[in-house]
Amino acid sequence: MYNFEKIISKLHNSINLTQDEACYVSQQMFKGELKENNIIEVLSLLNSKEIYPDELIGFARAMREISTKVEIDEKVIDCCGTGGDGSGTFNISTCAAFIAAACDIKVAKHGNKAITSKSGSADLLHDAGAKIDLNPAQVSECIKQVNFGFMFAPMHHQAMKNVAESRKKIAPNKTIFNMLGPITNPAQAKLQLIGVYDQKSMNLIADALVELGTERALILNSRDGMDEASIYTETDVIEIIGSKKTNYSIDPKKHNITCSNIDNIKTTDNKSSLDMVFSVINNEDSDAKEISLFNAALSVMLYKEISLDEAIKQCRDALDEYKVRDKFNQYIDFTNQV
Repeated sequence: MYNFEKIISKLHNSINLTQDEACYVSQQMFKGELKENNIIEVLSLLNSKEIYPDELIGFARAMREISTKVEIDEKVIDCCGTGGDGSGTFNISTCAAFIAAACDIKVAKHGNKAITSKSGSADLLHDAGAKIDLNPAQVSECIKQVNFGFMFAPMHHQAMKNVAESRKKIAPNKTIFNMLGPITNPAQAKLQLIGVYDQKSMNLIADALVELGTERALILNSRDGMDEASIYTETDVIEIIGSKKTNYSIDPKKHNITCSNIDNIKTTDNKSSLDMVFSVINNEDSDAKEISLFNAALSVMLYKEISLDEAIKQCRDALDEYKVRDKFNQYIDFTNQV
């Protein structure tokens, strides 16, 4: 019904693909039936014409169909970013996830090694001593016992190995796969906090999440360009509840969040990123602590359906009482004992 030549011709003419066409061409990638130069061509052409919602949904459908699922019968949230914002910050979303988990919510975090950022969540957790290649049953048990589980993308999307080299050759340029990670959670999380790298991608991901059945989500892009909620300026938000989308902004100054300089959260490598995470979980006052708890609070707010100020208080209390450090160590220990 579909063939690669017709699809590539449409892309060369800047014609958007249908959902089914996008699903088909991504399936060909995942099956290893396209050569590396063909994959690079498709990804580059999608970038040059701008990605259309049906294309993102089609890719997501294909990726979800072949993923190895994590079965868990409890409410879980995923908090992650698309990466690719070029900000060079430490791994904020991973640090925030442990603060959130220490506030008695269950986090099913989906991530990978760094491709377009300085430090991926998998790099950070591995360097901290965690065993990241848990099987689905082990991840499920980890979420139940620790409130946090990490799903290492190659373990759950094994067909991604067929596009890995192509992505590396396109990097640091972003591709549709930057947006796919957050919307293809193997635990099928119905609650999501997603940071994106630009304003245009916010609506694109929002439309995809609604069609893919997400129950509640916050999609973030800060006005200083981070795929996180910023503590230095306002952050634009699209909130999804069912099929309803609401746009608003969050001003950290209205929530007693302090900061000094964005350079204080920038990093050069995995080690310096991990050092910042350790400083946060040890409750050392810093911009790293403030931005981590601010982002964690958004997850807590979404999960518990409470006010942002109440969520911030719970996150501060968890840090002050060293519950976050304990949660982090509990996770490392669990992964090495299963």
